Amino acid sequence: MSGIPRIRMPDGSIFEPFLRYFAYGWLNKLFKAKSSMEPDAYSLREWLCHSTNLGVDWMTAGADDLLRTFRNTFSERIKEGELSAAQVELKLNHIFKFYCNIRKAMPYAGGAPMPQFVGSAESSTPITSRLVGGRCRWSGWNKIERRAPNRPTPNFNDVERILEHLRAAAMEPLDGTWQQALRVYAAERNWLVTCCEVKAGLRRGETANLSLRKIAEALAKLLIVKMPMGRWGSDVYPNPLNEAVHDLALRAEIVRGIERHAARGYTTLCVDVITKGGRERSVEFPLDLVLDLLEIGIWQVRKNLFEHWTAEGKTDLDHDAIFLSSTRNGARLTLKSVGDIVKGAFNDLLVAGSGHRLRAYYLTEMAWLLWNQELAIAGYRNDVAVSNNVMNRLADLAGHKRPGTVERYYLDQAIGRHKMKANRPAIDARKDMMNALISVSWQMEEERCRRLQRVIFAFDDCKDARFFAVVDAAIDKYVELKDRPQPEKASHLRVVASDSS
Repeated sequence: MSGIPRIRMPDGSIFEPFLRYFAYGWLNKLFKAKSSMEPDAYSLREWLCHSTNLGVDWMTAGADDLLRTFRNTFSERIKEGELSAAQVELKLNHIFKFYCNIRKAMPYAGGAPMPQFVGSAESSTPITSRLVGGRCRWSGWNKIERRAPNRPTPNFNDVERILEHLRAAAMEPLDGTWQQALRVYAAERNWLVTCCEVKAGLRRGETANLSLRKIAEALAKLLIVKMPMGRWGSDVYPNPLNEAVHDLALRAEIVRGIERHAARGYTTLCVDVITKGGRERSVEFPLDLVLDLLEIGIWQVRKNLFEHWTAEGKTDLDHDAIFLSSTRNGARLTLKSVGDIVKGAFNDLLVAGSGHRLRAYYLTEMAWLLWNQELAIAGYRNDVAVSNNVMNRLADLAGHKRPGTVERYYLDQAIGRHKMKANRPAIDARKDMMNALISVSWQMEEERCRRLQRVIFAFDDCKDARFFAVVDAAIDKYVELKDRPQPEKASHLRVVASDSS
């Protein structure tokens, strides 16, 4: 069974009880995902080291007194602040859970039936338990109140600093040494990894497993590239995005195709990614991110890495991976490495949070954008349909099956920004502008609509007051604005008690 933890003994042999426990846990849904086994694996490895150093085998170590001895080994580290008491209790709970399930996971040990390790306080089992809140706990378990961690969502400036920090080494000119070239390529890769979390809201597992073939298939649906058909369709090598590495004409054709798609008014490309539980979900990648992934990630960084490793005689290169480990010579970047890259940038810049907070940043910004879009579509009439549409679209972007508290939280943040007192005059102005556009746009020629689009973007981009003075002067000189009918507003009604007379 691939992807489950393997813990080895000092002689290099795989420790079978842990292997069987994690396989059993995966098949019986004791773990939500294979990645969630990692904390348990670290706790069990520490436990195995502790018992081995004491000269006690794992079966004898499954007893109340040895669990208490194990807890005591962390006392100094707790005093020094290296570990919290809650972390130690979590380790003990991982070990307790292992002994609860090992009899089912491994019915026989050395030809003899596996003993029962855990029982009630009145039983004769080596590990005793008690019920706490309807859950079975080790009898020596201590409840530790843990404060919810304060993990603020990074703001725009923090995110920009993180991106610049990760890419800083890529700005250095190459000096001809391979080690310095690796640092440059790693910086470009790390920057792109973070862009995927910031701009597409990917989880770290989705980022690590990002597939070049899936991007090619998304482009093929738009007729930008042609995918091979038939029995070779599943092979990674005929991927046209791989062929474009050494074909400048094909590369230019792909870029022009993406730019034509953008010129039609589209801003994203829907790409399937592998998410939690091994299922697929569709993610909207901004077109500029798609171009960066291809032009920088594949046609520059990966191309140079593959050429170097091929020259060294390496042949088992992953042609479907976008993000490669520079130390594993052609292997895909691991989920843990993706998390470490982003977390390292947070730590270097003393910004609170980790890569998962970049996903929160993405959802925060998307909630604001979607709320603006849906409110404009509704003619700035806020009703339950606007909220429902935003919630559903946020759930899709987050990769959730249905809207929940997460989407409501980000939606409430977006609504809160709209309802700020300073925002109200601007909202009224937008509503009037939208009503004006709705009333006249149906009879405007396409050329004038395009010009109006340019004017709107110019108003957003220009910071020079003289430009607005010129526009006002041109309107006053050349246009006689006619009176427009004002929309009737409903009178304010109130409920009054009926007159009994």
